[in-house]
Amino acid sequence: MTVWYSLNLLIHLLAMALWLGGIVFFLVVVGPAVQEMEPKIAIKTMNQSRIGLELISWIAIGLLLLTGILNLLARSQSGVVLNGSYLVILGIKLFLFGAMTMHHCLQVFKYSPRIDALTNDLAASVLVWPEPLLSHWRRWFLLLKINAALGPVVVLLGLALVKG
Repeated sequence: MTVWYSLNLLIHLLAMALWLGGIVFFLVVVGPAVQEMEPKIAIKTMNQSRIGLELISWIAIGLLLLTGILNLLARSQSGVVLNGSYLVILGIKLFLFGAMTMHHCLQVFKYSPRIDALTNDLAASVLVWPEPLLSHWRRWFLLLKINAALGPVVVLLGLALVKG
């Protein structure tokens, strides 16, 4: 294993940790914290946190794609035979990564614009979470929770690929 390959694997793992860490932070810290705030502050805090998570996620997804392709090329050119079980695990990992990316795209391109618009349209004196905004946040959070569940599975499949 070359230093370049090891560095590429490290960047790949760090990118996945960045994405999953952002998801877990949002679920464990931001979500519960805003429940303790006044609705007008909580709504704006959630929206700003969502924007930050989306930025971090896109950076991580880009790094994962780049380093994943480079890892696969390095592995295939190293003379290691990519047997059937390796390809099955790789296929499952890529499918789950694709599902996670699709969920993220739904969050960003379907729910986020509406969340952003509803947040910007709110009066400064809002006393409760408006139901349309809450409904979009629930769907957004559902996709986030699904990705939080799929992420560790993808990591374990990746570890199986490195070992196998």
